[in-house]
Amino acid sequence: MDPNNEPSRNREDHGVLALSIEAATQATEKTLVAWFGLWRDVRGELAQRAVNMIEWIEGAQQGTTRLARSVVQRADEVATTWIDANERVTLGVVHAVHKTGQGASVLVSNAAASLTSTRREVAAQA
Repeated sequence: MDPNNEPSRNREDHGVLALSIEAATQATEKTLVAWFGLWRDVRGELAQRAVNMIEWIEGAQQGTTRLARSVVQRADEVATTWIDANERVTLGVVHAVHKTGQGASVLVSNAAASLTSTRREVAAQA
């Protein structure tokens, strides 16, 4: 036995039964302290794992949010490109129709003038 764990009475004052009870009590106390210490360690590890899991989930959410933002941005860039391209094509068609209409108008005017006038006037206009 450790001299620090002895009660104030001398060893000689104890009988076999008293020494056995004291030794069993000290061993039980040490076992319980170790057992509760083990449970504290388990609790600490579980708490740390829970915190780590929460941090991992937060990181995954942030990563997913960044990825979603990137997808939206890229989709917007593609949509903008297609809208711009369609606008240019549509405006090109409108300008082509306008020019064709002007050309057709001049052609019809010349044809009408040639049918109603003399050939010299038509040749002078050309």
